[in-house]
Amino acid sequence: MLNGVASAARKRRRIVWGTRQVGVARTTAGLARLSVLAVRRPDYAQIRTSRDQLSISFRYPSQLIPTLVLFRDLIEPELALLAATLGPGRVAVDVGASIGTWTMSAARTGATVHACEPDPVNLEMLEMNIRANGLLSRVGTHALALGEQAGNGRIVAAERRYLNRVTAAADNTGHDFPVTTLDQFVADLDLAQVDVLKVNTAGGERAVLLGAFGLFRARRISWAMILDGLEVRPVLDELRAFSYDIGFYDGGLGRFVSVAHSRELDAARPSPMNRYVVVRRDDAILT
Repeated sequence: MLNGVASAARKRRRIVWGTRQVGVARTTAGLARLSVLAVRRPDYAQIRTSRDQLSISFRYPSQLIPTLVLFRDLIEPELALLAATLGPGRVAVDVGASIGTWTMSAARTGATVHACEPDPVNLEMLEMNIRANGLLSRVGTHALALGEQAGNGRIVAAERRYLNRVTAAADNTGHDFPVTTLDQFVADLDLAQVDVLKVNTAGGERAVLLGAFGLFRARRISWAMILDGLEVRPVLDELRAFSYDIGFYDGGLGRFVSVAHSRELDAARPSPMNRYVVVRRDDAILT
């Protein structure tokens, strides 16, 4: 009961914050779009973002991102960080790419993006969206998951497919897919470094980071955006030993703000849409 109340309160705060960003008229139109989808229940739907003019298709309702339809924009403040850290010649890795919203925002900067997505339904839509937005030459898609160690994985399905989790598979039967570490993934691609890493794996972020400690230890990741959660915070704090700062991106000020410890994040965040912990190598700068 308490979790449900807290979740409803977070949703209200996000709607209020988003309305302030885009205006009442656009939010009202978005509510109408959500209502039409709920009534018609199409197999597929599409939204074109207002700011970046991205065409984003999704299955309804399993791939619905309510705030995207409501505001007709990707309003996560951290996305503004991509333009300041990426560009032609830079490399980004998206772990948990889902239908491609982050991947496409990163590729729009001119960077090369490697998008990892094990769910075949999400992967199909990811590739469709990349193609529809003319980004095939900048994005490589990979039908795999990343974790603490190599092996095989299976999907633990959720009502919303972007909340799917990965569990270890005991054998090679069923709908298995490969799981590798980020250290090995980067080695297989022969990447010198990763300019921006994004990890959003519906609770599996800790395992992904543990499988990337070799890269962090060698300081081969400049920036990282990690979906926040209590399980991942102790691991994030450990990255300080490799001369990384942790904090968040303040979209209003257009700058990275560090905190002394992950427990300070909740009080310091400037908006309810700041969902990512930002990790910065101590010599990385915004352009």
